[in-house]
Amino acid sequence: MSEPGDAPPSDPSPGARVGGPQQRQARALATRSAILAAAAEEFAAASYHEASLSRILERSKVTKGALYFHFVSKESIASAIVDEMEELCRDLVVRARSKGGDPLRVAAQVAREVQDALAGPVLRAGQRLCSEGFAGPQRPGWPFTFWQEVFGGLFADAQRAGLLAPGVDHVPLARAIVDISAGAFVTSLGVSGLRDLAMRVCQNWELLLGATADPDWLRDWRAGGGMGAVLGPHLTGGWVVEA
Repeated sequence: MSEPGDAPPSDPSPGARVGGPQQRQARALATRSAILAAAAEEFAAASYHEASLSRILERSKVTKGALYFHFVSKESIASAIVDEMEELCRDLVVRARSKGGDPLRVAAQVAREVQDALAGPVLRAGQRLCSEGFAGPQRPGWPFTFWQEVFGGLFADAQRAGLLAPGVDHVPLARAIVDISAGAFVTSLGVSGLRDLAMRVCQNWELLLGATADPDWLRDWRAGGGMGAVLGPHLTGGWVVEA
């Protein structure tokens, strides 16, 4: 919702009509990008209700008129941030798959790509917004259903390849990794502002794979450094599972 006294103007900003159509379009895209970059920083640092349009304006250095030309309300900005988060998540899954490896290693690489993406504000902001119910009606259950589908597919491939221990079902395993990961994000956000998230991710993946992966695969995985080697620079501590 808009803040008191705010109303959408008809003209976005001074000078918006200067130049040809391509120049105006480029300026409009740059303005929209500046607003979204500022909004991602704001929503990453505060809840939806705590986030301020005034601070978004201050961060983006655009006029109120320009902001309302592109977005009718704070909720519409939040929805656009989740749009960007969705694109980012789909891209990072493609990137993880492109690096090769068996399905369990690809799944672990997805977790690494998520950690890389958390260095920027879009994923952090989108995760918070979705947790607060602002994924939008066009994305029911986002991003949790998406991650269940991604990991469900990878763990199904792992099961067919004999990489899971006997009796392990890929469906509840995928649900478990999503539930645990979502809980780790919320807990780490509250406890350390996400500073210890990589350590929590490392521990959770090692414990889960230790209980569900084929012993031969697990032995080879741990010989190569396990999840600690995957997360690498994101870890500040030396938590290691003994082989």
